[in-house]
Amino acid sequence: MKKKSSIIAICVISLIAIIVGCGKAVIHYGDITLLDDNHATIKINNESMYANARTVFYKINDQRISGLLPARSPFPGGGYNTGGNSTADVLEVPSGAVKFSMVMPHKFDNGTDSVVLYSTTLQLTGNTSYTLHTADTAANTQSVLIKENLALADSGSARFHFVNLMPATPAVDIYYGASAATAADQSSDTLLVSNLQFMQNSPDVVLKIVGANRIWKVRAAGAAKTAAAVISSYTSTNVPASTRVYVGFAIGYVGKTTAAQKPYVSFMLLR
Repeated sequence: MKKKSSIIAICVISLIAIIVGCGKAVIHYGDITLLDDNHATIKINNESMYANARTVFYKINDQRISGLLPARSPFPGGGYNTGGNSTADVLEVPSGAVKFSMVMPHKFDNGTDSVVLYSTTLQLTGNTSYTLHTADTAANTQSVLIKENLALADSGSARFHFVNLMPATPAVDIYYGASAATAADQSSDTLLVSNLQFMQNSPDVVLKIVGANRIWKVRAAGAAKTAAAVISSYTSTNVPASTRVYVGFAIGYVGKTTAAQKPYVSFMLLR
């Protein structure tokens, strides 16, 4: 009987040791607050491309939320063929009517406004994700707010939608072209989005991952499928990647050659 009791005692002690050991393996990453009806998330994509490459900061409800950022640097989190990093970070904001402002600092940034370049009121639904895109400059600055679908794409594919943010180009066509090894071949360009109007958002496009490093191209709507008609292009092994969700955007001014204003086709990582 004593032997049996000893065996039971050993088993109990062993079980306690396992539980304690498992407890020590748990890593606490901090508190998590789930999105609710009182909050939304947003990413800001400033494509107001001034010739002097000015930097700005953003305010939500008159409270500063960012450091100084140039155009083509989505916030928070960046993208591909943009400035900044390449993450899917988002900013939590209150739901309802939200004031957004894009502001130039003083010559020495003391945290206060110098010139408010653009301001608008956004209507945000709680428990919803958005991107806000700005384009054009000075009194012509405007924005478009887009509700995002952040559900992951199926394995082996990626999901996109596209926004035309090119002020001097009323409408564009988006192509997915030849592999990088045959960049001169325009015949293999596939039209993904046609006649995308300025400040308009396209329907979703789902692409299968083919493993080749292919080229994204932007042409004016209806332009011939030739090399000469390409306004901007981009190639990257990161776009597309399996299960990812992106927003692509055509930006800049046709004919400009400086980095601050020339045409680009870029991508923001949503998830």
